[in-house]
Amino acid sequence: MSKRTMCVVLTILLLATIAPRDQVKASSVRDDIVSIAKGQLGTPYRFGGTTPSGFDCSGFIRYVFNGVGIDLPRTSASQYRAGTSVSKSDLEVGDLVFFNTTGANPSHSGIYIGSNQFIHASSSNGISISNINDPHYWGSRYIGARRVLEEIEVQQVSLKELPAGQYHDVSSDFWAVNSIRRLGEQTIITGYEGSLFKPNEQITRAQVAIILTRALNLEANGESVDFHDVSSSFHAYDAIQAVAQAGFFSGDSKGNFRPNDPFTREHIALVFKKAFELPDATAQTDFKDVSDSRHSYQAIQSLAESGITSGYKDGTFRPGETTTRAQLSVFFDRALSN
Repeated sequence: MSKRTMCVVLTILLLATIAPRDQVKASSVRDDIVSIAKGQLGTPYRFGGTTPSGFDCSGFIRYVFNGVGIDLPRTSASQYRAGTSVSKSDLEVGDLVFFNTTGANPSHSGIYIGSNQFIHASSSNGISISNINDPHYWGSRYIGARRVLEEIEVQQVSLKELPAGQYHDVSSDFWAVNSIRRLGEQTIITGYEGSLFKPNEQITRAQVAIILTRALNLEANGESVDFHDVSSSFHAYDAIQAVAQAGFFSGDSKGNFRPNDPFTREHIALVFKKAFELPDATAQTDFKDVSDSRHSYQAIQSLAESGITSGYKDGTFRPGETTTRAQLSVFFDRALSN
């Protein structure tokens, strides 16, 4: 075992407790790596960048692995010496893949996510997904891969339980850390066992219903609203009834609530305008991708004028983009502070 791999194993073992509440297997660590990485899709490339405001290739990898408690070296060259070498035919999700794009080995790196695809910080496209066998570019420039999760696979790793609002996968410099911490301390948006928050995991309609009832102390106390796909034994049944009776949510044209559907940024605007009684906007915020003919236009305008959202730096709101747990935390934190 190399010294670098030993350091990774020791780092993880230091998180172990004598009486763990939960066991987190390597497969879930790999899933979290992919989730965190995909949560940054579209983030621009920035030379020397290490944060969601902009990444270079090795800064992106380090950021993603830091999200699951693994500290990797900063540069592609030093990351190429981490862990153990793995052949292309044996690649597994979470392996680091390396390329020669400038004549120096290596000059670019990414994270393998399966099906011959890797996610990386491209200088032309920002955080994006490419094929390692791309015949036009990446295929001929591939030089090798390293596995830094190898030793995790043969053991179950126990994560120390942290105080409310603190999580192993939310670092102190994470862009949404303050909102996540405040809502966690108030038990409005809580994490998973083992003190994991999974900040880049998509939020569902049922989960938003539960969080909304906690934030507003809602209870179902009226005539029940029937949804074909939500039985009385469903874990979020009471919360769904509460938000439906309050008029914050409705079902589709077929009478379904669709509890496991992802919750989009547009949905946030529509629900928050009702739930937090946001006033109509007195001035218009110009989002390039939201026309005044869109059914959610007024709700998005109210969300913006209330300071709950400012959109993206490129002037878009991205109404159809799914909402992550981190994004929802910030939205709720701002709404509750108004």
